[in-house]
Amino acid sequence: MALRGLYWHTRLEVPLMVHDGGPGPPARPRRLWARLGAATGSGLLAIAVVACSSAGSKPAPPHPSPSKPSPSASTGLSASAMGPSACVTSSRPTAGSGPWTLISPQTVCGLPLDNSSDYQQGGQTLAGDYKLLLSMDGGGSPKSTVTLEYQSPRVPNFYRSINIVGFEGRFRPALAVRVIEEEGYSYSNLPPGPHGGALACANVEGSENCVWATSTTLCSMSIIDLSHELLGASIAANAVRIRDAVEAPG
Repeated sequence: MALRGLYWHTRLEVPLMVHDGGPGPPARPRRLWARLGAATGSGLLAIAVVACSSAGSKPAPPHPSPSKPSPSASTGLSASAMGPSACVTSSRPTAGSGPWTLISPQTVCGLPLDNSSDYQQGGQTLAGDYKLLLSMDGGGSPKSTVTLEYQSPRVPNFYRSINIVGFEGRFRPALAVRVIEEEGYSYSNLPPGPHGGALACANVEGSENCVWATSTTLCSMSIIDLSHELLGASIAANAVRIRDAVEAPG
């Protein structure tokens, strides 16, 4: 299947809404965080091919073993930002009962904020679909939307990105998380951390998708890491750390 554009660093595919023509609301849509790697590097191209493959074939996601380059002034990343401890901070996560709000820090896990207009447009499209699902399934009432993209500069054999679509409003945490989980994948409920609420994550085509919610916030987050150091057994702790970075007391 031909790639449908390589001009976005990270692309959120417009989901397909399927209707059988019968009575009642449309069938629940399947939402894909389709990643099309821009620029260079076989690793990013491999991710693009997997994302654009036929849903029926479900090829195994790539598992490259990149050789990590030495940080330099040209990469803009520190050594810690390119390693397994990129999301670790010296401060303890903020605890409390809320209410919580969403913020836009300049860096997350050492990655700079990079909100291109293309990403904003794709993020708002996905947010619209989440709102429809929430209205249909009773997970809550979003009032405002936040879309955030953090990604590494172009470094040979290395790429990381964290993409977040979030809402502020009124939510039923456990139900809201289930409503916007990616359909067709097995999510694991994880300890939500000191902010409370609900948190669940799943491996989605070699990346990690996590959803968390409190009574006032709801977020879906996709993490791509060619090194896989932030994923797998590390995802529970890193999801809480990322959450603490973008969610603050209201």
